[in-house]
Amino acid sequence: MASKMLGKLETVFSYMAHFFLQSWPEHRPGFLFLTDDEGCLLKVIPLHIGQNWGPHSFSCQEGELVRNTPGYEAAIQNGKIVVTEWREDDTDILYGIYPILEADGTVRAVVGLLAPKDEIHFDLASYLHGLEPLVLMGYDAFIQHASSEIVMNVNKYDNVRSLMNSLIQQISAVIDKGYCSAVMLGKDGTLLSQARFTTEDREKDETQLSQLLGRLMHTVIKPMVLDDEHLIVFPIYCEGRPLAALLLHLSPEDPLSKYDVRDVAFLQEVGERCSYSILRAIVADELRQDARKKDLLYQLTKKIQASIDVNDVLEEIMNSIHQLYPYLDAELYLTVETNTTLPVKPLTFQPGEAETSTQAYLEGRLVMDRLEVDGEHRIVIAAPLLGKQGIYGALQLTTNELAAMNDHEMTYISNLAETAGTAFENAQLYQQSRNLIRELRLINQMAQQLNRSLNLGEILQFVTKMLLETFEAQYCAILRTIPDSDRLEVLLSSNPEHVGATVSSTEEPFADMFRSKQALILTQSDIASIELMPYSSMMGVPLLQDSKVSGVLLVADTRPHFFSFDDYKLLEIFGQHTSLAITNAMLHNEVERMVITDNLTGLYSRRYLNERVQKSLEADPFGSLILIDIDYFKKINDTYGHQVGDEVLVQVSNLIRRCIRESDIAARWGGEELAIYLPRVDIPTSLAIAERIRTNVEAETVPAVTISSGLAKWDRDQNQNMSVEMLFHDADIALYDAKHSGRNQVRLA
Repeated sequence: MASKMLGKLETVFSYMAHFFLQSWPEHRPGFLFLTDDEGCLLKVIPLHIGQNWGPHSFSCQEGELVRNTPGYEAAIQNGKIVVTEWREDDTDILYGIYPILEADGTVRAVVGLLAPKDEIHFDLASYLHGLEPLVLMGYDAFIQHASSEIVMNVNKYDNVRSLMNSLIQQISAVIDKGYCSAVMLGKDGTLLSQARFTTEDREKDETQLSQLLGRLMHTVIKPMVLDDEHLIVFPIYCEGRPLAALLLHLSPEDPLSKYDVRDVAFLQEVGERCSYSILRAIVADELRQDARKKDLLYQLTKKIQASIDVNDVLEEIMNSIHQLYPYLDAELYLTVETNTTLPVKPLTFQPGEAETSTQAYLEGRLVMDRLEVDGEHRIVIAAPLLGKQGIYGALQLTTNELAAMNDHEMTYISNLAETAGTAFENAQLYQQSRNLIRELRLINQMAQQLNRSLNLGEILQFVTKMLLETFEAQYCAILRTIPDSDRLEVLLSSNPEHVGATVSSTEEPFADMFRSKQALILTQSDIASIELMPYSSMMGVPLLQDSKVSGVLLVADTRPHFFSFDDYKLLEIFGQHTSLAITNAMLHNEVERMVITDNLTGLYSRRYLNERVQKSLEADPFGSLILIDIDYFKKINDTYGHQVGDEVLVQVSNLIRRCIRESDIAARWGGEELAIYLPRVDIPTSLAIAERIRTNVEAETVPAVTISSGLAKWDRDQNQNMSVEMLFHDADIALYDAKHSGRNQVRLA
């Protein structure tokens, strides 16, 4: 440690020797030397040019130890001047030791004087007492010279970064212990920690300077010596303006070292002499920065005023902030919905949520707060996004480290936010007009298409296609309520595998739509899931029929904040048109069903059966017809009454439906007679079906009844001119045969 501290003293000793030689008697031989506190020779200066005198017992070579010379040890121990003499080669030699002391009394170094006694005509001890002012003069000369060199070097730079880095490197080289740092000052004399420079070779957040800033932030910087002389702080002012603070700081890992008054004096001298150079660089930087800000604001204004896209406007704003203030985290709080991947959040008025931005929005002015986040102080600045028709939110900037902001930056941020607000308003209005035109076109197209068709399948296909094209979401589905159940069935979906699947209507988000009968929009950052798919964004609208929820339109996406409020309103309109179209289609289907269906049995009408048989005769290669008559049906009516007779007819009809396919046509032929047409069914199969129906009727009806059946077939190869009437005639003959052969049997024509 001593060698570090004395690196500067060797230069000081040279300056001191210059003053000493001016007072030394002319042509007197001798040696002036400097040692460290261990007695090692650091510097030796002959007192007479060209002298050939020198004692053999004293080495004049730098690096040699002189601690064992007479009187040296006593001077070190007592910290006082000691003069001794000895005789060598018939010459008496005077040897004076002058210890240089630290403030705590410890010996820092030793200045020694060696000369022939017969050349000294004065009291050497008194003479050595005069060395103290010479040492101080040497220090002053050294400080002046070193300061001048530093000022000369830093004057090469016209920007703050280069100048300050050069300054602290040079100061550190002279002091030769610890670290040197510089931090710019705000107009109030507090530290602007985002503008910092240090000789520490560590990551920014791991430096000792970062810890010191945590202590010194938000306090007016004055000249200070702190931490038991391990920290020196000196603020630099010029013409009353705070410029920067210079800091000398020793590592906590080096507890034995300290700074002294000479270090303080040097730091002060350098700071004062460099003040005009620093001011010149600051002014130059401010002019360049101001010009850059104006140019950036001009370019930004050109871009965003010419833009008609809200996302482009927001992106340009955020890019400008990151260029100018890389140490700030920027967020946008908006009162309107936007589709963007930028850090945009909805402006809320809940306590504890974005209170600075809320205040800026409500008051229409820039607001700055100092907050404590995770035990660290942060500055939050919020500027309102002002437009001509209103305020659309706030631009919030948060320091991601200890920092301070000056008035110029505040004004620029306020202007930037106002410019952004106007551009955002223009883009928003344009976007709204485009969305309105788009919505009207979509609604008109949808209304035309839905009114054009009463086919439920076509309506569902069209609505699904419109949902995918309009919202560009990853998933959409149309669901219907299952009667007398708490489940929803997927009628149609962008994922074909989901068709026919069911989900619970009592779980969110469906339960909320069933309760409120209102559309919903869900937007979150995390991935959630329903039984159909995972999502981060979802919209749903209930389909209403007679004021009851009959189904749901659903769109979803895994991307967060994907849907806007405009999308939500448009989906509501989609839901209204879809509900009406589905209701119309269902009513149309019901009317058609009533026309072609027997009211009592639910089987098709005779007319519909005839039409289907005719189509089959034209298109199919073969088919079968079964005519059924309930045996002794009049007796059932007479015995039990017509109501029971109707119930028996219904029972038989239900059993028939259970025994045939969906593609088969069962109809009420008239009275107690029923008919079944089986397209593309051969005789063996149709006989088996007729026999199964007969068996089931006999076994399951209450009161028990039996049936007689007549079966007719046709084949295109054998019956070229087969007609509906001929087919029914053949089946009727077979039925007549079954009834007159004992009933409760099947006969083939």
